[in-house]
Amino acid sequence: MKRLVTIFITVLFLGTLAGCGAVPNEGPGDGASSQAGGGVGGDGSSVGRPGGYGSNLDDPNGTGGMRGEMGRLVHFDFNSAMLTAEGEEILAYNARQLSKTSGRIQVEGHCDERGTREYNLALGQQRADAAARYLISQGIDASRIKTISYGKERPLVRGHEDQSWAQNRRAEVVPQ
Repeated sequence: MKRLVTIFITVLFLGTLAGCGAVPNEGPGDGASSQAGGGVGGDGSSVGRPGGYGSNLDDPNGTGGMRGEMGRLVHFDFNSAMLTAEGEEILAYNARQLSKTSGRIQVEGHCDERGTREYNLALGQQRADAAARYLISQGIDASRIKTISYGKERPLVRGHEDQSWAQNRRAEVVPQ
């Protein structure tokens, strides 16, 4: 009987280990070619709202806060921190809304699950910085903007395919 229990526990343990496969690393490898940005108006070291979207921004595509029609999500191409024409349009709209208020915002950079944690943190910071620079170019005071990178740690959509990855490559403008 003791031998049967030992075999059962061993099989259970091995089955658990077999189920712990990692997601393939399909993104850029070591991140050595990326630059770690320091953030606009801050060092990016403090975390804003804990545990997700928070306050009236629970729906990332909803109508809370300053978002209005255009939204607050700016999407990026794979392995890129360059703003698209659509991204500039969204940020220009956000800049117009921000010019009507005096509140602070946080620009959060996000990546998809591919690539190393370090690489994605650096790329997320570059995305947040690109969005912040655009807002500043539209007349928003840099002292109102804080940037932070969450890398791949806060996906908007769970999934392991191109459609999910595309939605997770983003910068978010979040009122503080």
